[in-house]
Amino acid sequence: MLTYSLLEQVLIRLKYTVDLNLRYHAKLTAFIPVDGYESDIELEFREGYTSELGDRDALLQLEWLMADGESCLVLDNNSLEAIDEVPHIFPTEKLILRKVFDQILEEIAKES
Repeated sequence: MLTYSLLEQVLIRLKYTVDLNLRYHAKLTAFIPVDGYESDIELEFREGYTSELGDRDALLQLEWLMADGESCLVLDNNSLEAIDEVPHIFPTEKLILRKVFDQILEEIAKES
């Protein structure tokens, strides 16, 4: 099971900036710079849990604001196998986002 500490170790090893403050946030955030792009890819992670009030699935998501300041690419575990309905929009950026996500998943698999 993926935990905050495991993911934090992976992201630090990949030299990404990590922000984890569990007192104020129930998630880990990391900022991943991309050469040639103004905005960083933002990673968000929230651990899953089970409680009397209900279950919450873990969330591992990448979000990247595009240069137009309005469009945003989002990728998470649930959308990895989804069909791209607009493949002609931001094709290069989608490949970069997937490469970063795959790299993180590979590092997590090494630790597990």
